[in-house]
Amino acid sequence: MKYSKLQAENQFDTLRLQVPADIMPEPNWNNFTYSDTFISATGDMEKKATDVHTLKTKHKGITCWYVDKKTPLEKPKFDMIISAKVLKDEYYKGISRDTIKRLGLELQASGITDDEIDMSEFLQHSQVLRADNTFNIKVDEPDIQTYYDSLDIVISQGKRGKIQTYEQEGSCNGIVIGKDTKVVQKITIYNKLDEARQLLKEKYPYHRIDDSAELEYGMKWADFHTYFADKLRVELRIMDWDKLRKFYTNRKSGIVTLEDLIFSENNAILYQWRQFVNEGHTKEALNFLDMSFTEKRNYKTNSYSAAANWALLKQFVKVFDGNEKKVTEKIQKIYYVDPKTTKYKKISPSVRKDITRFCAEWRENKLKSKRGELFKSNLTGKYQEIDKKISNL
Repeated sequence: MKYSKLQAENQFDTLRLQVPADIMPEPNWNNFTYSDTFISATGDMEKKATDVHTLKTKHKGITCWYVDKKTPLEKPKFDMIISAKVLKDEYYKGISRDTIKRLGLELQASGITDDEIDMSEFLQHSQVLRADNTFNIKVDEPDIQTYYDSLDIVISQGKRGKIQTYEQEGSCNGIVIGKDTKVVQKITIYNKLDEARQLLKEKYPYHRIDDSAELEYGMKWADFHTYFADKLRVELRIMDWDKLRKFYTNRKSGIVTLEDLIFSENNAILYQWRQFVNEGHTKEALNFLDMSFTEKRNYKTNSYSAAANWALLKQFVKVFDGNEKKVTEKIQKIYYVDPKTTKYKKISPSVRKDITRFCAEWRENKLKSKRGELFKSNLTGKYQEIDKKISNL
């Protein structure tokens, strides 16, 4: 599968970097620790010299360690975790081409060095170990809740797909789409305002939200709310070097630098979206949900195949609460095992499609029962809007 060209500039919420020590001019060593405090076997507090020196100064959005060389072949380096919170009033922009200069000023202000940092050198030589590629997608309608509902109901995963839903007060406000693999592979789509409210409440219980938002994000709450109120936060987390290289470069080997990520034109989020979301299954769900109540009822009775599938599947759809993956696995274990080899056989296409249809309908009816008059229709249209906007990032 080829990468689509990114229309917007790449932006990142969090980065884990290793920066060669010679990139940072004249580090301020007084701001780093040179020993660790620990409790000895006798219970006394003792100090021990360490090769890893932690930046003592507190600066929002920057955590930094100086790692001395441990062998003659190693070179000293700075290990950093940088969050877009370092940008303060420009937090919403993320770490991007437009905010690199601001990032350099904040790195200097953090106390790592007193001198100006050459950000061109910083970009070229900083190795990326982990990245959260993040975009804020503006939606067409003000009721943003219905967009999360559409994802919760419509989206369908493949064989190794993994979907997790986050709820707050009975409403879906975030969904994680990924794969069951050893290395974390996931896209998270969530409501940034809900996340912020929960975080601020827990972290600053005695502050007004206006004050706590500025402490945490460097933005006034009114500005923060205005910006994120009509946007879906879409985040791709990459924690694997090979994936970073594959998503953001055309190379087969070598390190991945911050310059590679910032200036990449690959739409990595769309690529993974197409990997995680089974397009064919999802289309089946969309088509079925667009039917009227009478059309759905007739579908289940007008053909022998559909009637037989409904009779077989309805109990499992109910037991597993519309979880398509669990229903599929159970049906395969019971009805699609080769008695000679004990290996699983391929599920009949008609059964597989009906699992998708009936599970989507169950999730829709469950949401209707929760919301009552608050339930909004045209969820399939909302899903298609999200899919299109991810394609056009």
